[in-house]
Amino acid sequence: MDRKHIAAAFEEAAVLLELLGENPFKVRAYSQAARSILGLEGDLAALAASGDLGKVKGLGKTLSVQAAELIQTGRLEYLTELKNSVPTGLLEILDIPGLGPKKAKILHDQLGVKSLGELEYACRENRLIALKGFGAKTQANVLRGIETLKKYRGRFLWAEIEGPA
Repeated sequence: MDRKHIAAAFEEAAVLLELLGENPFKVRAYSQAARSILGLEGDLAALAASGDLGKVKGLGKTLSVQAAELIQTGRLEYLTELKNSVPTGLLEILDIPGLGPKKAKILHDQLGVKSLGELEYACRENRLIALKGFGAKTQANVLRGIETLKKYRGRFLWAEIEGPA
């Protein structure tokens, strides 16, 4: 597994942890680990085999073990557990431009939104305006983002489908 995939897995874990309301320091640690791995020179597999991943700045004991697991098996059990603990619809909400994990968590906690359909319904009823950090402009942008997602659902860029050459 290459460094881009490992960094993407750690970044995804950071987003999921933020959605679950985990400790901000833990979220930041996963984001920092992703950046550290991307900037790392040398062979990751060799570092994992020698046990030197723990010496990399930004990777603590737990994260170095998880990086080694990703390198050896190509998957991370902890990431799978995180994905299973977050409602699937909540992950779709993150695809809306301008909605990050913090705002998605607010929508889920305060309005009970678990899917794009529920979010669209809440927007049409003007319920987002009453939330702190949201307003009429944000609500309009969210509705526009939902419409864009619906319009392009099922379409992909050729390069994404074809994969690396």
